[in-house]
This record gives sequence, C-alpha cells and structure tokens, in this order.
Amino acid sequence: MPIIVAVAHQKGGVGKSTLAANLAAYYTVNGSKSAVVDADIQGSLTNLVETYGENNIYGSINLVPRNEYDRFEDLLERDEDILFIDTPPYLSTDLDEIFLISDYVLVPTKISPLDMLAIEATLDLLVDVRKKKPSLVVGIVINLVNQSEGFLQKIKDYLKERGRGIEVHDTVIIKRTEFQRSFLTGSIFETKDKKAQKEIATLAEEIITNLEKERDIVEPEVEAPTTETAGTATTEAVEA
Repeated sequence: MPIIVAVAHQKGGVGKSTLAANLAAYYTVNGSKSAVVDADIQGSLTNLVETYGENNIYGSINLVPRNEYDRFEDLLERDEDILFIDTPPYLSTDLDEIFLISDYVLVPTKISPLDMLAIEATLDLLVDVRKKKPSLVVGIVINLVNQSEGFLQKIKDYLKERGRGIEVHDTVIIKRTEFQRSFLTGSIFETKDKKAQKEIATLAEEIITNLEKERDIVEPEVEAPTTETAGTATTEAVEA
C-alpha cells in the first residue's frame, strides 16, 4: 500500500499540479516507485504527459491518469511506494473521498490577501475530515514566492495562528520560470536549476518527516539526495 499525499487547495493558480508532479519526480529520481495521480477534471497533467511523453511517462514524471482507476480507494491497492494526487481546484465530494484515503494533505498557498482568505474553506474541510480520520496529517506550504516579498514571516505567523494547529512547512517554493519551462522536458529534475531542485527535495523530505513525527509510518526506501539537491530551503532562500 503506497503512502498517499494529496496536494489540495480550493483555489486555482496556486501551483498544485506543478508541485505534485515535481514531488513525485523527486522520489522517482531517488530510487522509489512513485507517481502523480491526475484527479483534476481539467486533466492538465494528463494532457502534458500524453502530448510529450509515452506510456504515461514523461521524463521523471510517472502518471496515473484518471481512467486507470474507478474509485479513489483503488489507489490503495497500487504497488507504488508513494503517490501524489493532484486534486480539483474546487470543493467537491471528490476531495472528501481523496482526503479519507490520504496519509498527508499538502496545502499550497500564495501570500496574497485573497489567497489567505481562500485557504480558510480548504482548512475548514480538512478539520471536518480529520474528525473522521484523526490520523490524517496536514501541512501548508507557501508557494510561488517572489524573491522581493519581504513579509513572508508575517504570513507564516498568520497561518500558524489561523491554521487550526496545522503545520506550516519551513520550506518555501520560490516563483521560478524554470518550473514552467521544465515541462518542456519533464520535471524540474530534468533541468540544471539546482536551487529549484533543492526546494522540492527539502519539501519532500519534510512531508515524510512530518508523517514520521505524527504517525508510525515507515519511510519508503529513498536514496539520500545528492549534495546538489539536499539541504533546507527556508525563508533565507527568499533573500538569495
């Protein structure tokens, strides 16, 4: 049974698909059997892989398209070590079902006031789901950060205060054109952008660390990342 990580936010444009694909790719390039599940009705990742890849593989992105499973519960029977689910950008019954089979929910958000307001509905839904599944672990990651934005710590403090006790990841993901450009060849790990690779690597490691901290889950066998991708990307990265 794979570890299942859902990447979710009711608002579009927060970088869910890019995060889900690159997190799955990180585990693939480091030796685990990993894939990204396209559960978004828009099918952006499916279109990408079908257009540029072959047999549901594109670079280091392994895809589980929507037509490969009938129910979300079917994902529990797959033989991958870890799955990342790209969820729909709206509240729906699908999200309830996805959260109930997940071990971890990663909620990406940008740091604009509108995104801060939009995250509330997603967190409310997760609080309700955790009543049904107390073992569900949730983390918020600040995504698409402009390097010039200087109020990052204030936003982190706000999320910690308003986040219903939900973990806020130390790692932040900087807004880099290479994340979008990388889809011309695959994931960020098919590029030479070591800073972007490092951010994805440290976020992926934090997810497993949070799971281990909250639950008795054995980490999937993943080779240690190279020194070029290992490390901790914190708020200092904003000043880089």
